[in-house]
Amino acid sequence: MPSKKQIIKTYVSDEEYKQISETAQQCSLSLSAFVKAVSLGHEIRSSTDQQARRELLKLNADQGRLGGLLKMMILDDDENRGKAERLLEDIRRLQGRLLQKVRRI
Repeated sequence: MPSKKQIIKTYVSDEEYKQISETAQQCSLSLSAFVKAVSLGHEIRSSTDQQARRELLKLNADQGRLGGLLKMMILDDDENRGKAERLLEDIRRLQGRLLQKVRRI
């Protein structure tokens, strides 16, 4: 049974073909899927961007766990309460910056 999909042909130079192929590969897409997505104006994210996003989210979670440990320290030690509260505030600021970076990716 013949396909009802249409074929679009275009001519590109060797250099253009190489660049398009490499970009499609970076995005973990076939050449056809990449060209179709770009042509339809879809946002394309590279695999590297997605991996960076996951790593930043993991780092953010680690910061949250560290904050939880510091809170436990505050409850146990009145002597170092001020230092621990400053560290918690630093962690909150860092988490905010990490989330801003993740949203940009």
